[in-house]
Amino acid sequence: MTGRRRIALAVGACALFGWVTLAGCSDDDTATTSSSSSSGNGAGGSGGFTTGSGGNGGITNECASAIIEGDPIPVTMIIMFDKSGSMLFDQKWTGAKTALIAFFQDEASAGLSVALRFFPDDEPMAGCNDVACNIAACATPLVDAGELNELPAYADPQQDALVAAVQSKAPEGQTPMYAALAGATQWAQANIDPEGIRQTVVVLVTDGEPNGCNEDIGAISSLAADALSAGHVLTYAIGMEGSNLGQLDQIASAGGTDAAFVVGNSDVHKGLMDALKEIRKSKLDCEFPMPQSEDVGDEVNPGEINVTYSSAGHDPQTLGQVPSASACDSGGGWYYDDPDTPTTIYLCPATCDLVQSDSDAQVSIVVGCKTVLR
Repeated sequence: MTGRRRIALAVGACALFGWVTLAGCSDDDTATTSSSSSSGNGAGGSGGFTTGSGGNGGITNECASAIIEGDPIPVTMIIMFDKSGSMLFDQKWTGAKTALIAFFQDEASAGLSVALRFFPDDEPMAGCNDVACNIAACATPLVDAGELNELPAYADPQQDALVAAVQSKAPEGQTPMYAALAGATQWAQANIDPEGIRQTVVVLVTDGEPNGCNEDIGAISSLAADALSAGHVLTYAIGMEGSNLGQLDQIASAGGTDAAFVVGNSDVHKGLMDALKEIRKSKLDCEFPMPQSEDVGDEVNPGEINVTYSSAGHDPQTLGQVPSASACDSGGGWYYDDPDTPTTIYLCPATCDLVQSDSDAQVSIVVGCKTVLR
């Protein structure tokens, strides 16, 4: 998905709405719920899941004008990758190269927009090293952001450019982590989607501690905190053998991603690939674009949106809305980024954790029924 989901709205008529054909549509704006109360994977008020005051089941089609299968907001990712001399030890560089290339070639990465920068490195702009500590240089990717597709490299110019960049590098130098992360977060903030259609994230991969430039981990983690505060840029950290995981946990926590991923020496390829896959889906699956009507003047009413969660073999359960992120608690639910003019629907952390732990989860956005409050 490359934009906010636009839908055709029906008034008192049955029709095909994008993905789901509805029967028995009506003008009733009151949410009605299924009498079923099956509870799978935490449904019914436990394990980070609380249904709304409208009932325990899923919203029926009596008032719904559209049901949209929830898609995560597409991601723009900058990978800031450590190629310091220590990456030559224990075959770390060989495994890392293999993992990066496999990640770029993975069909599941299609739709992901990726930029790539190595540090320390003077390409494409000199100064991203432990001597010059040039943040502007570090903010200039070797490969700028572009969307990957499902085709082989010869038919996917972005994949081809990323693979060629990885193959062109060899480890050397120190670990100017402050300049590297400052550059990555600067680039990320400059590439925030003004319409909120894409989520921008930073992925810092390193096998060492800060060496050169500003080595204060508090100052380094504050870069991630500032990017999160200023533009909801998420910063992920991946620590390979030799890194200080306590420091990387501090960076990840400041960047809104809780803790660093750990890649051991036993299988660098698999460990790094698994971490990148988790980042590709982590948390971002819990943010959904606000539906928009295709018909001018027939806008979607924020007070007639509901979110349902279902799992294999169980009926959909209606999640209750909470007023804001600060109202989220162990009961879960969902909220708007802006209740008056929403552009994004967020799942509360407890519900997000539940959804992400369920490989059969399906989140749907129901349009047309009065919003069920928690």
